[in-house]
Amino acid sequence: MEFNDFVNAILHGGILTLSIFIMLLALSVVTWGIIIGKVIQLRREDLNSGKFVEFFNKSTKLRGLVSENQKRAPVDYDLGILFEELMQESEKFTLEFPEATWRFTADKGLPEHLDEMLERTQDRVNLQMRERREKSLSYLATISNIAPFLGVLGTVIGIINAFAAIGKMGSAELAVVAPAISEALIATALGISVAIPSSIGFNLFQHRVEILAQKFDRFSAILRNRLENELIKEHESSSDIKSF
Repeated sequence: MEFNDFVNAILHGGILTLSIFIMLLALSVVTWGIIIGKVIQLRREDLNSGKFVEFFNKSTKLRGLVSENQKRAPVDYDLGILFEELMQESEKFTLEFPEATWRFTADKGLPEHLDEMLERTQDRVNLQMRERREKSLSYLATISNIAPFLGVLGTVIGIINAFAAIGKMGSAELAVVAPAISEALIATALGISVAIPSSIGFNLFQHRVEILAQKFDRFSAILRNRLENELIKEHESSSDIKSF
């Protein structure tokens, strides 16, 4: 089918069919816009987090790493944001509660209040980052569900037009029904062509979000261990540590 035939088949269906085709075209543009945007966003976040982890592993003191990391690159990725938030909370606690009790024992590390603050901060950052990663994915899921139905609706309208042409012309010859049948098949094809990439994109991005969430959890555990060790060394006496 040539492009002119494609256009004629769409225009033949009338305003209702044309509206369906325009909606499917708009949904296709939205789908590919979200897909391209998500590919760029998740890839950039993963690369920036990977570079930060390398920088983090080479450092010996977390406290000095904050300013060094800010000079290195803008902190707009999930692991960097988590690191800054936890460091700020621990610094704020040590300044506001200088008389806090530190216990280096099997069941006590950080002061209980600080440990709870860090846990809540970690959960909050995790939810914020997950929300940012999953933004717009619901649109892909919705489009993948409604696009085939819009295509079917266009198909039904095309079949109705075909029967209307048969009744009007009093003939079922191919020349009479071909335009309406072409319109119906094109509607089906457009609906499927919109639903397939949106469905694939949604599933792939959901998988990618889960992978990033697992990396976030692993880094959180490593960061909390290092932070707790450094804070204990700073605030607990050496004799207490040796007695443990």
